[in-house]
Amino acid sequence: MQEHDLVSEVKAILAGLLGGGKYGVKIRLPHALVMTLLFRRNLSAQDKLKIILKSTFEHSKNLASFAAIYKVSLFALKWVSTKLHASPSEKHGILFNIGRSIAILLVDGPHGLQHGRINSSDPGIAEHTQHAAIAGFLGGYSIWGKYSSINYQIVLYLTSRILTGLILLAREKRIKPFHLDKLSFDKVYPIKAAFVWATVMALFESYPHVLHPSLKKSMDEVYRS
Repeated sequence: MQEHDLVSEVKAILAGLLGGGKYGVKIRLPHALVMTLLFRRNLSAQDKLKIILKSTFEHSKNLASFAAIYKVSLFALKWVSTKLHASPSEKHGILFNIGRSIAILLVDGPHGLQHGRINSSDPGIAEHTQHAAIAGFLGGYSIWGKYSSINYQIVLYLTSRILTGLILLAREKRIKPFHLDKLSFDKVYPIKAAFVWATVMALFESYPHVLHPSLKKSMDEVYRS
């Protein structure tokens, strides 16, 4: 890898680190401020400020750390992919080539095994879907896998979003039965909303202890006040 490519990758990593930190402050600070003022009325002003700053710092730090780990992982996978495809197969024995093929399959997926390495992507950008999934897994486990109320909230938020996205992707790819015209977003969304609220209200009334504390607290404010 050439020196200017390495410099560009490092810049992309630093940009991800700074961007994640800034966005964490932007998204968490107003949220923490409102939630603390609404639900922590019994605390002193100093304690409220501590909670707001702590939540903002944690969210900002985790987003920055994840962004950096993700981009470092993409860079590492790009470098490994380059090395795996650099050595001609005919120069090595069968065992080496089998191991190399397995490594390519793990790093680049079936496409890399069948068609060779794709053109290098821009710095900080995944070369293909498998690199993004591997890098996301590593960052997700090391950062968001550490339980806290904020991390848990974000994981739950993403879960709902990716389920909807996967259904839309399945329909786009015409995977049965999701390709049916009846499953357009406009028609499915009201049904989804109905089932979600039916489930959460049933849990709240009969098994409130299984709900996330922040959700239960919010629902207590509305339905038990």
